[in-house]
Amino acid sequence: MIAAGPIGIVGGTFDPIHAGHLNMAREALRQLGLERVLLIPAGAPWQRIPQASAQDRLSMTLAAVNHSNILRVDDREVRRASPTYTIDTLLELRSEYGTQRPLWLILGADTFLNLPTWRRWQELLLHAHIAVACRPGYSLTDGNMAPSLKRELVQRGTSAAQVRGPAGAIVTLDIPPMEVSSTDIRAAIAEHRPAGDLLPPPVLDYIESHQLYQTGGS
Repeated sequence: MIAAGPIGIVGGTFDPIHAGHLNMAREALRQLGLERVLLIPAGAPWQRIPQASAQDRLSMTLAAVNHSNILRVDDREVRRASPTYTIDTLLELRSEYGTQRPLWLILGADTFLNLPTWRRWQELLLHAHIAVACRPGYSLTDGNMAPSLKRELVQRGTSAAQVRGPAGAIVTLDIPPMEVSSTDIRAAIAEHRPAGDLLPPPVLDYIESHQLYQTGGS
């Protein structure tokens, strides 16, 4: 397969998908010069149990992108019967896009610091670059970083402008902070507080029409 423009990957439970997720995807697309970003809802995430069903979370993600050409929804993890592991998804994407097309796994800083708990996490960098979305002025070393992850960051950390090849680099992106989380949104909906400014309107419409998150905010 002939290599083409770099592809970004934003995975998550998206329970629900919100403005912060979309802002991170768009900023990564701009800062990394991506051709497009794939939003991949987790079907059966093994580290948490979503409140909404996989199908509802997929439907909300589809509603959020609204037929965008640059933000696209990939449903492979929802279709997958087994628990969701990112390494499996990257291996599938590599088989589809070939070995030379750059792939970028886009993570929030907290998720990146948790990376050593993921299955076969060090293999991720054999198949993709990692872009870590940080608030301006934040340093990854400010966090409680596992020694194994720190070694990878020291060896592979670079700037986006210096990245070459299809995989293996770690870069940080300055992303303007947004005070929004799926947990807070679920709590607001359960407590009948406004949450519309944190959600794309089609996602809020879906939540209301399907009566999601009506009780419990955790």
